Amino acid sequence: MYDSLLMTLQSLSFVGLLLVMMFLAKWLYNFTTPYDTFHEILIKKNSALATSVAGYIVAVAIIFCAVLMGPSAGLVNDLLAVAGYCFVGMVMLLISRVINDKLILHAFCNKKQLIEKQNVSTGAVQAASYIASALLIGASLHGEGGWMSAMVFYVLGQITLVVFARVYDLLTDYNLMTQLESGNNAVAATFSATLVALGMVLLHALVGEFENWQSSITLFAQDAVIGFVVLPLARLFIDKVLFPSVCIDKAVGEEHNMSVALVEGGVALSVASVIVVVL
Repeated sequence: MYDSLLMTLQSLSFVGLLLVMMFLAKWLYNFTTPYDTFHEILIKKNSALATSVAGYIVAVAIIFCAVLMGPSAGLVNDLLAVAGYCFVGMVMLLISRVINDKLILHAFCNKKQLIEKQNVSTGAVQAASYIASALLIGASLHGEGGWMSAMVFYVLGQITLVVFARVYDLLTDYNLMTQLESGNNAVAATFSATLVALGMVLLHALVGEFENWQSSITLFAQDAVIGFVVLPLARLFIDKVLFPSVCIDKAVGEEHNMSVALVEGGVALSVASVIVVVL
């Protein structure tokens, strides 16, 4: 009875810590922007910014859970370690926002799209970028590689996401940046889901104990190649098998068909899930 009560109290302490970290994440996000996020969301009902903030908070929770599943060193030490790793993860996620602005959504100003135009498409891609980055950060911190491996694989992961975004743009008949800037939510949905799917594929390389740099980086490169090959093939499968009478690029790019976009995103996430399990 006593042990059961103790375990319950320990679990509740981590739930309480998660709520504290989410509260901190909200204020940290607001502190690092030139605009008042609370005013934008509560008064102006800015759904674009709310989507981005929601993705950021989910990303923080992903890092929290990943670190929580790591080796235990006692309740107090675990609470301090989780809080410390989460805070660093928040900072890294904010760096991801700059990378997203300058290198992924490079053709336009994210701030203008989020605040002035309230472009939900931009908010969705930002949210996906946070979540994809959090998968890499969380997986790196989950093992025993320490801060150095987490930073290295975070950088490698960001580079991979940027390169993949450019490749994805080349493989579509439409201009990805133009569609997102114009507020095409269907394109945003498919691209966002694919970014998260790639993050899931790369997650496989980072799960488990850190052995050595050569094997870890080699595995990461292998999984990156798999993601670059399999995810476009999954898109081709949808185009030629699931919807043979419909051109996906036309349906999503020209017709803004959210139904097709959701199916495409679902397939990408499903394929990534299987890759994580079977590889």
